[in-house]
Amino acid sequence: MSVNSTSRPALAPRQVHIYLSPASLWVALVTCMRLYLGAWMIVSGYSYWAPHFGLMPAFPQPLGTLPLSNQMLVTMIDVGLFDFVKTVEILGGVCLLLGIFAPAATLLLLPVSAVVFYNAILLNLRLDRLFDPTYMGVMCLYMNVLIALGYLRHYLPLLSLRARVETPLQALRNAAE
Repeated sequence: MSVNSTSRPALAPRQVHIYLSPASLWVALVTCMRLYLGAWMIVSGYSYWAPHFGLMPAFPQPLGTLPLSNQMLVTMIDVGLFDFVKTVEILGGVCLLLGIFAPAATLLLLPVSAVVFYNAILLNLRLDRLFDPTYMGVMCLYMNVLIALGYLRHYLPLLSLRARVETPLQALRNAAE
């Protein structure tokens, strides 16, 4: 019994088709920025805390190149605020890197990113680096804002015009529904 070769369809080589929509590109971009910003925040926080524990920092803690920047950073260190900021960087960075509580971590890191931007651009007079994609003094704020836009639906309920107060137990019950 002979088999007619025309009775079987020709097997096409296996091909993988990847369809990139604007939405999937946006998700990929925000995810990459979330991971990068999270890692940068961890390294930045670690570099501050490492010498306190006898470890080598990833990079030395900059204390500003101009007097106002130096004054702000040294004052934050002197009053203990820098300890808090660097701890927030580590906690927020870990959350972003692991993708846990990412919308909350994004908002938590937003003031830190804004102060980094303020110090880098205005206090250090580096307006020439305002749009430099390699300068984390500005990119941390830009990425943080774009990541926050990626989580916008999680923030919209915060904009309720007339929110009602409820007990924590009621809130948990309502959230579970």
